[in-house]
Amino acid sequence: MKWTIHELKKKVYSDNEIDQVIDLKAFLSDDFVDLIDISSTSIKGYYEYIKAEDVYAFYLKVQTILTMLCSITLKEVKINLDFDTDLYFSETNDDDDIHLIEGITIDLNPYIFSEIITEKPMRVISPDADKEFHEEKDTIDETEVLENSPFAKLKK
Repeated sequence: MKWTIHELKKKVYSDNEIDQVIDLKAFLSDDFVDLIDISSTSIKGYYEYIKAEDVYAFYLKVQTILTMLCSITLKEVKINLDFDTDLYFSETNDDDDIHLIEGITIDLNPYIFSEIITEKPMRVISPDADKEFHEEKDTIDETEVLENSPFAKLKK
């Protein structure tokens, strides 16, 4: 989803609707240890050009399915994401909520992926994780505690 500024200005009053399916797998990396895969992402919405502020505003609904690892069993779990987001771009307006346009194009894909990473759950647990989880408890007797204690010599 990449447009030049001239295309956006030309289409703002006639064809400003967005309805696309994009592939964001290229943004996956080893940095995301719990995120295994991302399905095709549906983007719907529209954009407008706010001339007084020199801002392009995109109002989007994002739908995708993430494949993440369970925090307990490391099994793959499918997570449905469905959220709304607003993205703002400008060539001149320097605000914290507005992304600066570098060059003459706006590429929404990295910003949409960033929004997905923000919306994804921090930790996922599979529905059957509690059935497969078993905890092993080791017991330590008092002599073992005293032998391994760094303060054992102080007690003597």
